[in-house]
Amino acid sequence: MPAWKHAIALGTLLSACGSPATPQRPDFVVHDTLVYVHSDATFARRADLPARVESTIEAALTYWGGSWEELAGRSVTLEGAALVACDGVPSASGCFDGDIRVSTSDLGTTFSCVEQTELVHEVGHAVIGDAAHLDPRWMDFTPVADALGGRVGYADEAEVDCPIVVGVWRHPPRH
Repeated sequence: MPAWKHAIALGTLLSACGSPATPQRPDFVVHDTLVYVHSDATFARRADLPARVESTIEAALTYWGGSWEELAGRSVTLEGAALVACDGVPSASGCFDGDIRVSTSDLGTTFSCVEQTELVHEVGHAVIGDAAHLDPRWMDFTPVADALGGRVGYADEAEVDCPIVVGVWRHPPRH
């Protein structure tokens, strides 16, 4: 049984026992990775979201040298809030703390596609760790940007460009 089904089964069991901590059913699952959508961004309501999340994560895994097994049983949450709390840092636009959470907006501007979020960056943390951002790949996302470039985005149900701004993902190394 996939890990996400175990989580739901455990939540159902705990619910039956009166526990208030019942896991929410994922909006969809990609390669045994649970995906939750807590955003009203236009792209987050599109039928192609599961395929776009899958292809974005796939490009990130290729870039970071990872595999889907490293994300199996974990979750990815797309948050509508501009910031997510992460290990005591209240103002992060993305977080990996065993699971991935990314904002679907940047300083109040909603992204037009999932590829623009911090998802690629946070998959990096899931694959290589490196909380200090010492790996030089944190500064050169050209290969993954090329892999994701040219896709369509969405705004008010209309198609728009989905420009990939790699500066969103970069993080200068901490020494």
